Amino acid sequence: MKHKVLMALAALATLFASFTASSACLWAFYQPEEPKSLREK
Repeated sequence: MKHKVLMALAALATLFASFTASSACLWAFYQPEEPKSLREK
């Protein structure tokens, strides 16, 4: 019984990590505009 509970917990942790990583990927291509004060002349 303990083995099944740990396996279910590991599966849920894997799903949570997968959803978290995939949602972060949506923002990977976002690049904010550089402030004028930081631009090289």
